[in-house]
Amino acid sequence: MFLTVNEWKNAVPIGIIITIPKSTSWSEYRRELDAALDGAVMNYKMSSFPKVKIGDLCYVCHDGFVKGHMKISGMGEKEFTCTTTGNNWAGKFLERTGQFYHVKDVHPMKGFQGFRYVYSEFN
Repeated sequence: MFLTVNEWKNAVPIGIIITIPKSTSWSEYRRELDAALDGAVMNYKMSSFPKVKIGDLCYVCHDGFVKGHMKISGMGEKEFTCTTTGNNWAGKFLERTGQFYHVKDVHPMKGFQGFRYVYSEFN
């Protein structure tokens, strides 16, 4: 479905999409997803916060494909040590926790830095 210019200007995003670097293997990321299913918080460092709210979707792009989504559980500035990697982090972070929902269809997407808004769900 294509939007007119006016529809696009008035469209409200349902969430965002972020890219996980290729240097992070999917099996390593899967460990973090499993921990999030058990209540751990996954953090994604950002230079600025997107205009989204708690409960909106955060899709994940990895190795050239959209893999799935989680719900945004928070945003804030903080310092912490990653429980998976042991690395120390500080700055603005998008938080996600809970179930990761895999997309059913193949959706190729070239990786990018930062985030992009999403206006409709990927199947």
